[in-house]
Amino acid sequence: MNKNISNRLTKKLCYIFIVLVVSYSCTDNFEEINTNKTQLMAIGPKEYAELFAFGVHEGLSWTTTDNMSRMSSTLVSNNCGYISCGIQSYDQYMQGVGWQDAGFHDVYSQSLPAILSIMSDAERKGDMVSYSLAQIWKVFQLQRATDIWGSVPYTEAGSGKEAVAYDNQRDIYYMMFEELASAMDILKGELASNPGLTVFGPGDKIYAGNISKWLKFANTLRLRMAIRISNVEPEKAKQEAEAAIAAGPMLETNADDALYPVEDLNEEGNGMPRMESFYQDVMSTNMESLLKGYNDPRMEEFWSPVELNPVNRKFPELYKNNIGGYHGFSSGSNPEVYTYFRAYSKYGPRFQDGNQYKTPINVMNAAEAYFLKAEGAWRGWNMGGTAESFYKKGIEISIKQWKGTTYPMSAIDDYINGTSTPVAPENPPYYDPPMTDIPVKFSSDKTKQYEQIMTQKWLALFPVSFEAWAEFRRTRLPKLYPKKYSVNANINPSAGQVQTRCSYVESEKNANTEEVEKAVQMLGGSDLENIPLWWDVNPN
Repeated sequence: MNKNISNRLTKKLCYIFIVLVVSYSCTDNFEEINTNKTQLMAIGPKEYAELFAFGVHEGLSWTTTDNMSRMSSTLVSNNCGYISCGIQSYDQYMQGVGWQDAGFHDVYSQSLPAILSIMSDAERKGDMVSYSLAQIWKVFQLQRATDIWGSVPYTEAGSGKEAVAYDNQRDIYYMMFEELASAMDILKGELASNPGLTVFGPGDKIYAGNISKWLKFANTLRLRMAIRISNVEPEKAKQEAEAAIAAGPMLETNADDALYPVEDLNEEGNGMPRMESFYQDVMSTNMESLLKGYNDPRMEEFWSPVELNPVNRKFPELYKNNIGGYHGFSSGSNPEVYTYFRAYSKYGPRFQDGNQYKTPINVMNAAEAYFLKAEGAWRGWNMGGTAESFYKKGIEISIKQWKGTTYPMSAIDDYINGTSTPVAPENPPYYDPPMTDIPVKFSSDKTKQYEQIMTQKWLALFPVSFEAWAEFRRTRLPKLYPKKYSVNANINPSAGQVQTRCSYVESEKNANTEEVEKAVQMLGGSDLENIPLWWDVNPN
């Protein structure tokens, strides 16, 4: 975001908080204060739209040019197995704790205050439509935050208290379920009486205020959360999942995909093209094994052939041979192998340098909804269809997302019915075996069905690395190659360990010390990054 615009919005936020604090402490004087000509502004629909735009933008900052390198590239995209990172130590589980401060700050000091400002003022005025839409984005943001850190501020977030309490993750999930259901009920009721209802207008850069699409988004989010807790509280998970199905449609076609446009030159654009220009991210061997083995048509969309450049033309023949092909790098490699990092595939065409303000940021896509339903049906829940039917539809929708709606259905059917299996990646000096032995064609074996659902979901989520990392931690699927080395004494990949969370950020440890210490006790007494979250029942 242009710094001048950012500064103006920050000043506007500060003023809004002054108004809101006064309104809650001296409600009798609110109208007088709010209309005083010496004040800068009043809170109304225009300000709601601006605040929502600001809140959404800041909530996506981990994927914008501002923070992509610091947090997505070196952390979530790496840990979920999509990429290998060219910063060697981070590719080997080093923790950029100072870098992660920026992510926590963007959620709790930028995005969430803007969203809570809307909610506070809208509730006071009885504008429950604005309140409910803001509430959906609040839940989306804090679901991501709790799945990164575990216990986080929820009930007291934005309270203005000097010491802000953290809530345990189980309580957060229960509150999120309740708030999503409430918001959806309100919006459905309003939509029934006003089918053309929109909220925030141009301030909503994702759906332009289209309430019907936000309801689909919220319902998909509810199913996502239900599936997330399915291993730790299966009955609650089933209840919420079936309620989501009964509540109405979810994201269904690519026209429903939640995409954040970045054409405005005043915004921080999509961070992936920036990483492409840095040559910091390359294709992982996980991707190579699956995409090559399945002859996946998405490979040429996700990744680019290794290019001939002044650096790799001097490489040994072993690495020169990669030029012109698609090749994945072994994450956590021996230090000397990083010398040849440019012999591996960078991001695909739409993520190349120059597309920072062309390629939108993927927030949530319809393909995910079908794989969520597939898993629910696989578990025996009433999802309105079979696991196989949803699995196939998820693949179809994902391929169309990347190849376009005119891509031949016959080619998609060939892929869905494919019996080829993943290949051994060409990754000297390691030469790993194929990642797994499952084909795309849906198996009659229930255990293999689950692996297929999770593997294809992992591919379909790309590049939404937060979800891919969360789902890997929950299921340990797909069967990602362990990192070759770790510089982190708390994570031993040779013993099957992975990073399961982020440690609390330094700014919070320094400014909110007692509450962070209480949060650590909720996690079992340790703040280490190898501690499984509440919904992660896997040994680590």
